[in-house]
Order: sequence, then structure tokens, then C-alpha cells
Amino acid sequence: MRKTFLVLGICCVFAAPAWAGGGFTLFGSYSEVNDDGQALGAGVRLTLGGERWVGDLTWTWYPNAEDILTIAGIEDDLQIIPADLGARYLFQTQGSFKPYVGAGITFFYVNLNHGSGENAVGAYGLAGFTLGAHRTRFFAEILYRYGESDVTYHTVPNPITGKMDVGGLGVNLGVTWAF
Repeated sequence: MRKTFLVLGICCVFAAPAWAGGGFTLFGSYSEVNDDGQALGAGVRLTLGGERWVGDLTWTWYPNAEDILTIAGIEDDLQIIPADLGARYLFQTQGSFKPYVGAGITFFYVNLNHGSGENAVGAYGLAGFTLGAHRTRFFAEILYRYGESDVTYHTVPNPITGKMDVGGLGVNLGVTWAF
């Protein structure tokens, strides 16, 4: 497994100069982590592609959101770490304002303090824009993530199980550097 990721990483590094739309992004994020709570987070994105279409690999970390209603009225602390793999279409406009839309799949790492949550696969869609010089640009985007996690609380005598929505509406703001 490690060799596979090493070879994939080496291929991406050597192929990056051929992709004009490649870049690296750091951002802050505010998002719903489920139906009951929101959290501030931070993220990083690697972008590879061309002038109109680019592929994104994004990780966002949201620390514990406290006292979130999970299932059956149980309050717990929830941590979500979504990893997104998707594509964006970059609209070709004049000037420094460049809008885009995108979509893809999301893998949610789900951590609960008192229960156990299954990691989940979902989807996302986004719309945003970049603004600035060629190499360094400010960006802002709004996105929606959807996924469901199976949650279990091991209580005596009967465990409580159910599905919990993960994801929701969010906003990302940050800086992109093109290579």
C-alpha cells in the first residue's frame, strides 16, 4: 500500500508542470457537521488539471463540535474530517475574477466521544471564485456535502443504533498558489 502511494505521489510531482491549472490551497472553513451543529475548521487542497477542467483532492478538519444531537436524542461530541475527490469547471473570463463550479465524492471520517460512528461515503457540490494575480489568488466558495453515518451507542441492556446525517452547507475562504 505504501509503495502504491509513493509511486502515485512521484508521478504527480513529475507530471505537475504539464498541468497548467495545478496549485496548492490553504483555507479556513465554516460548515454544518450534521443537522444539529456547526464547526470552524481548516483545510488543504491539491489541484491538478488544465485551463477549464481541474481535479481536486481536498482534506478539511473540523475539531470537536460539542453537545451535538446524534441519534435518539443523545448528545455527544462530534469530529468530522471530510476528504473530497472531485472536478471543477473554471469559467474563462476577462480580468482577475474567475468563477467555477464543481462536484465529487466525499469520504467522511466520523469520530464520536461516547458512541461509535461508521466512516461514510457521500457527495458534494460547490460554486466559488478566485480573485487576484496569476500565481497567488484569494478564493471563496460555498459547498454542500451529504453523507450518512451508522451510529451505535453501547448501552446496557440494549445498544442504540441509527443513521446520522453528516455534512451540510459550508463556506471556504483561503489562498491558492498555482504552479
